[in-house]
Amino acid sequence: MLESSPTEKQAETPLSAEVSARPLFGRADVERAEKKLIRRGRWPKAELWRVRIAGDEWVVKDFRPRDFVTRNLIGLWLLGREARALGRVAGVPGTPPDAFRIDRYALAYRFIPGRPLALVPLREQPKEYFEKLESLLDAVHSRGVVHLDNRNCNNILMTDRGEPALVDFESNLATGHLPRGIGDWLRSFDRAGVYKHWARANRNSMGAEREAALDGMNRWRKFWVLRGIWFVPREIKKMWRRVRGKPAK
Repeated sequence: MLESSPTEKQAETPLSAEVSARPLFGRADVERAEKKLIRRGRWPKAELWRVRIAGDEWVVKDFRPRDFVTRNLIGLWLLGREARALGRVAGVPGTPPDAFRIDRYALAYRFIPGRPLALVPLREQPKEYFEKLESLLDAVHSRGVVHLDNRNCNNILMTDRGEPALVDFESNLATGHLPRGIGDWLRSFDRAGVYKHWARANRNSMGAEREAALDGMNRWRKFWVLRGIWFVPREIKKMWRRVRGKPAK
């Protein structure tokens, strides 16, 4: 699996593919619905809601409550990218099902019952789960998409049936028009995200090839300039919270 790449037929998935343009419900339905806040939007994130409509549960990602710049520039760009990715992976088990745009500021997909991997005790994360997660990621890659945010264990779920699911494709990249070497490297980066969680749960069950892939990617990440750009502000924020006597997030 470590060397898998899209087949010629699968790589022909149109890059313009997007989620359904026909909404299954509208903004007014969301406003009237029973809902629960999953995540309060912080710059540049959308608000994330769990919504019940006509007996079905949905996740709604909504940029409309955000400020003008976030809503109309960053939000539209991020939603468009995610919508195209969800269109490409539509039908892959373990990806957000029945995704569609509610309007220009929001999209929805069916709620996947389960727990973020961050909340699953390590003793409940068996080798078989990670093997299935690896296969799920390879299926996503076969559609010409790399997730690029699966190191965040809140974006990986263990469903109520013990199966893996992958959500939040906001950071994705389409690989169909990239040189093969770059696409292969990005797919390896994605797999290393799976191996990071696998190593935390039970490194001995990974096998030598996966361990080597994870260690090689971790060595490379130390020199990644964007890593410093992302982590320095976060560490400053944590330090400031400690100074104020608040727990770090």
